[in-house]
Amino acid sequence: MTIFEVDLFKNKLSEECMPSNMADEEEDPVVHEVDVFLSKSLAANLYLLQYPVRPERMTYDDIDIQTARVKPVQQKLELECALNTRSDHYARSKGEQIALNVDGAFGGNPADSFYSSDKMDKQVLTSFSTGEKSGRYAVGIFKDGELHLTPLHAIVQMRPSFSYLDRADQKIKTDVGPAGDGGESSQDEEEEVKPVTVKFAHQESEEAKARRMASFDYLQKKQQEETWQQLEYNNINSGRAESRRLQLYAGKADELSEFQLQPGEYLQALMPETDAEQEEKPAMPSNVLSLIQLRTMPLHDQVKTLLTNAKVIRFSQLLALLPQGIEATAVLRSLQQVAVLVQGCWVVKSEILYPKEATSPHSGVSADHLCRGRDYVMWRFTQSRHVTRKDIASIVKLPAEDVKEILEQISRIRVNCGWEFLFSYDSEFTSRYGDIVQRQKMLWDAKYQGLAKQLKIPKEHEKKFKDKDPVFPPGEKPMRRRRNSSRSSTGTRRKRTLSGRSLSDYSDQEMDAIKQDLENHDDILSRGEEPMEVSSAKLPNSNGTMEVTPNSDCDKTMEENSNLNSADFKLEVLNFVREKLYTRFVVSASELRRLFQMHLAQCPPGHILSSGVSDKILEESILNVGGVQLENQWPPNTQQEPMFALPKMGDSLDPARTVLLNYFTSSHKISRKQFVKAVEDGCGMTLSEQDTKLLLKDYCAQKGNSWMLKGTVPAS
Repeated sequence: MTIFEVDLFKNKLSEECMPSNMADEEEDPVVHEVDVFLSKSLAANLYLLQYPVRPERMTYDDIDIQTARVKPVQQKLELECALNTRSDHYARSKGEQIALNVDGAFGGNPADSFYSSDKMDKQVLTSFSTGEKSGRYAVGIFKDGELHLTPLHAIVQMRPSFSYLDRADQKIKTDVGPAGDGGESSQDEEEEVKPVTVKFAHQESEEAKARRMASFDYLQKKQQEETWQQLEYNNINSGRAESRRLQLYAGKADELSEFQLQPGEYLQALMPETDAEQEEKPAMPSNVLSLIQLRTMPLHDQVKTLLTNAKVIRFSQLLALLPQGIEATAVLRSLQQVAVLVQGCWVVKSEILYPKEATSPHSGVSADHLCRGRDYVMWRFTQSRHVTRKDIASIVKLPAEDVKEILEQISRIRVNCGWEFLFSYDSEFTSRYGDIVQRQKMLWDAKYQGLAKQLKIPKEHEKKFKDKDPVFPPGEKPMRRRRNSSRSSTGTRRKRTLSGRSLSDYSDQEMDAIKQDLENHDDILSRGEEPMEVSSAKLPNSNGTMEVTPNSDCDKTMEENSNLNSADFKLEVLNFVREKLYTRFVVSASELRRLFQMHLAQCPPGHILSSGVSDKILEESILNVGGVQLENQWPPNTQQEPMFALPKMGDSLDPARTVLLNYFTSSHKISRKQFVKAVEDGCGMTLSEQDTKLLLKDYCAQKGNSWMLKGTVPAS
């Protein structure tokens, strides 16, 4: 018998479905065809057992299997194998000691004994899941020119179980227990009366319930609830085993029907879609998010899961994490159901993070109060780049721990500025989707009216901070004016930071950086220099809102230390582009952007690239590291975009690389023979089979018997 991976048939079927013009160029003809039959007689109960801790030459074929049992739902299997206690390799003293520790003195009740003798006379093998999906594997038998396949039900690894050690420990505790109770104490004495403290259990939150359901004790209890089913073991050479093996063959020839399925329908029948595994996992985002599991979900659930984990995300980053080929309109439709727009970025809705039954893990505050407080913080960020925790706490009336947690989700601390929104203004999204921006603005206006009533916000409070630090798209610069600053030479006053916040507004972790900044600011004033201030002039933007660039010391520092002009920033971009180009050799503009967004998602918060990199910078960086922009031909009905390639690697194959890239200026595909001939005619080189295959795989993707430039292959 042979284990087959069913994915092999996809390639075969794809070749059978090739157009006739590709079949004419076929260089590897079919020399023999084999009929394939699918048998399902044993498909529901066929297990593949692996023994990773036992050498291949030492099989269990001749071992006496005493009992076998299975838990079908958990796909858990146990085998009790007899041990040869008369073998020269068996340590009798150790075996007797283990049996004594587990069962006690021999001769007791056999029903309570784990071993049937005074020695360790058996070993238990327990199955462990391999994590491999069994649906793509099958057992195959080849006979009389026919291949018979039976899908596998499960793949498990059999390893020795040491549960008898737990049994021995339990026995020791049971035997020692009565002796440790202080037998000398008089039982006749009346027990001392002790006060009893009564505690009432709190209602379990969703997060606590998720942690409990993910605990080892809970999972072990769930596993123990399923009962064992006893099995009958038959040796591999027995007649019963032989009759079972015959069921691996398909039915008789006269019972088989004509094969009339299309290739796609055949693959669907061969590998039907399995139901998604219902695994109990901790609530997001404490659970690790797998992109493989993510892509098995519907689009709406993918968007919701990503937003729940990220809290804040740009639209371009979201598209990079979703599978390719999904329309932006479909993503936006799902996005507006689970998130709201803040400064051109998308923030997960509060009711998704805090369901109705949830409470704060810090203070026990209800979900309604948390949602109102978080909505107010998000609304403040639609009006201003920066907020202070003291101002927020004075309105939302939430405990300090809850306010800090909400701010940490969507913002970061900035010295002298308070809390700044996590990402810069996404003007690319707002300019492209103006109707959505306007709709979200109306939604925020309506939401604020409700918040103002619920939180009892005075009307003058809105104007107080709305004129102070508005949101602004990058690139708009307001007028600035200088003012004279007067300092009192006598008396003392409360020392404040440059943004006007008192030192008491900050947490202890912020104090060191603030003190250092205050010392630098006092140094500047002692030299007679005056700080700059923003005028109250407002500039209208494309969305109809009035916005200016604030000129706080924080923003001035950001302007002077702009990442876009720093040497570290340029070096970081060059290193990224060089790595991708030298490993992929050919990359399109959209693919490069997608790779950059994935790279950015893996970077820690506050990374030098988090300020954003434009397509122009990426394309210029490609040219700076030795890449070139191609003027290649495209297949019909294919969307064209800029393509970049690495023409030279500094070895003897550089002329062949140049010939290959030049060939695509006149044709969108090439065959292996055409490539070899073009190299001979162009530079007089004779490529070996290995070099030819290497170059084609580096720069091209195979489509049938032709090779197309990577990134230009149309989706099938």
